[in-house]
Amino acid sequence: MTSLNLQLAHVFARHAERPALGCLGASFSYAELQARVAAIVLQLRADGLTAGDRVGLHLSRGPDLIAALLACLHEGLCFVPLEPEFPFDRLQGIADDACLHRIIQDEQPSRSLAPSLRLRPGLAAMPEPLVLDDQLPAYMMFTSGSTGKPKGVVIGRAALSNFLDAATRRVGIGPDTRWLFTTTPAFDISLLEMLGPLWVGGYVEVVCAPAHKDPVALLQLLDSRPDLNTLQATPAFWRMLLKAGWQGREGLTALCGGEALDATLAARLSESVGQLWNCYGPTEATVWSMMAQVEQPLADHGVRLKRSLDGYRHWVLDENGNDIGPGGEGELCIEGVSLAQGYWQRSDLSEQAFISWQGRRLYRTGDRVRRTGDDEFQYLGRRDDQIKLRGFRIELGEIEANLWRIEGVQDAAVRLLGKGDEACLVGYVEIRGEGAPGRVQIRRALHLSLPHYMVPSRIVLLDSLPKTPSGKIDRKRLPEPV
Repeated sequence: MTSLNLQLAHVFARHAERPALGCLGASFSYAELQARVAAIVLQLRADGLTAGDRVGLHLSRGPDLIAALLACLHEGLCFVPLEPEFPFDRLQGIADDACLHRIIQDEQPSRSLAPSLRLRPGLAAMPEPLVLDDQLPAYMMFTSGSTGKPKGVVIGRAALSNFLDAATRRVGIGPDTRWLFTTTPAFDISLLEMLGPLWVGGYVEVVCAPAHKDPVALLQLLDSRPDLNTLQATPAFWRMLLKAGWQGREGLTALCGGEALDATLAARLSESVGQLWNCYGPTEATVWSMMAQVEQPLADHGVRLKRSLDGYRHWVLDENGNDIGPGGEGELCIEGVSLAQGYWQRSDLSEQAFISWQGRRLYRTGDRVRRTGDDEFQYLGRRDDQIKLRGFRIELGEIEANLWRIEGVQDAAVRLLGKGDEACLVGYVEIRGEGAPGRVQIRRALHLSLPHYMVPSRIVLLDSLPKTPSGKIDRKRLPEPV
């Protein structure tokens, strides 16, 4: 496993004259990017920040965001991404909860968080690196919590190094990689977009706001830049591009994760790109823990989760903590050097999620799977997605998968609304194109593949399903049926 700073220093020295970063038509070589990083390092030192301190990154999308991130890694600081588009109160709440020593902000931010450190972009020679413990935290990513309060997931430097080594080797990321960075920094998969190419001498093209979530602007950028060859996104994001008329690109490496990749979307993407990779992993395991290329034609069973990255191992445990063999169902648990250190100042949650099992430290993902082979699993849904209605046990994910298979359905989600005798399933459907199915046709199609008790009694047709900033379906914002 490679030390973070040693690897980055080696790559920056070896590829000094190669392009490292681009944004809005400007391009920066590795040497130029390093000079920007060095200027920030000197500013951090002058401000008295030392290894282990926690620093917020409240920066607009651009070269300085990545330069500041690299400066934090160089100094052994724990960075906390703060998406500028998020509500101010939520960001300040995260800053207070994380006990941030400083929040690095644009020179003239639209909103100022405290305690602020205004970034002064410049160029400088890189000072001597510090001797750092790779067990120091590298970053803290705040995710939504069941209590309504975000919780901070603390990832160590060694965990991040192992993930970057393993992921770049698995996908074949290298000096010829030219990656389009579109994901919000508040979603941990963005770290692969920002750091993955720079880990191996490749190139990152930063998409600035608001173009990073505008499908028309993204299509124009892709059309004008045939050199861009790698893009990572959630299934909802890929559907958005396809809905906007994207015809695909031969030779593009497409990574898909963050939500279950259904067979219909997988088949469509596989026909449109050079390589399609299905990625799985929770924030608590440092971005992705499994990455596998999707092969055509798809088998009848659809897309599987498979191929653990180096340094990871996956187990399936039943409710009693017993290891489940092939064909069995249970909760997917992850072992490995890239597991999070725990939840920030939440020892109670850490003890529940990170368990000791047969002398191993495992993370309980909350995902229900069926073991279908050696290091291969069928995703069945979340533990909390399993409901009971009229005495029947129902997986909402199974209903959604059947909705996705209906011709003309762009995206779908299912909720259980009401209680007792008033409880009913509601399907939310985003449709596309002329001749798209109506409510009756959708329910009729579902009756062909699902038992009656799994067919939603209400279908709500929407122009688009609400999304979170990370591109996932925002289930809390699904409207009540009229």
